[in-house]
Amino acid sequence: MYCAFCKAEIEDDSFYCDQCGREILICPKCNKPGKGKICTQDGTTLITAKSRSSTIQVDEVNVQFSPTSANELHLINRNLNLDIKITKDVLIGRAEGDFVEIFRKYDAVSRRHLKISFDPQKGWLATDLGSTNGTKYNNTLLTPNQPQVLADKSFLQIANIEFYVEIRRPKEEDKTKKL
Repeated sequence: MYCAFCKAEIEDDSFYCDQCGREILICPKCNKPGKGKICTQDGTTLITAKSRSSTIQVDEVNVQFSPTSANELHLINRNLNLDIKITKDVLIGRAEGDFVEIFRKYDAVSRRHLKISFDPQKGWLATDLGSTNGTKYNNTLLTPNQPQVLADKSFLQIANIEFYVEIRRPKEEDKTKKL
């Protein structure tokens, strides 16, 4: 592939141009690099190559997801030393919800900011509740009250706090008997 800015040849899986350092923007429909906000080929909104990688993962997770497997969602921010473990439907907010003790000190987080729920068919979902400062998934602003499927190794930004999303499945129990 070629960088849309400096025309240098770069690896197809690059997130940034090796020559000019610009972040690679890709059309999710035609997979061609571009610059600006809109693909000149088909008018689709461009996304970062990094989020394209995560979008592909979303599809793989949906295909491979087993509704009967129990799992837990972790929201991780190493800078703030946070690893929030979620195993059931929760509300996240500064004044209401399951993690008020964590989010009350962050003024950018709304009182009732986000709902995270588990759907047996789709997996973990994030729904912005019309928050003041919004919620982003892989750098794309969520539409309020529209659930977004979360994928393992993706990014969820609650107001101005970015979290790495990790979906952990429990290890298979050892079913062999020792005699």
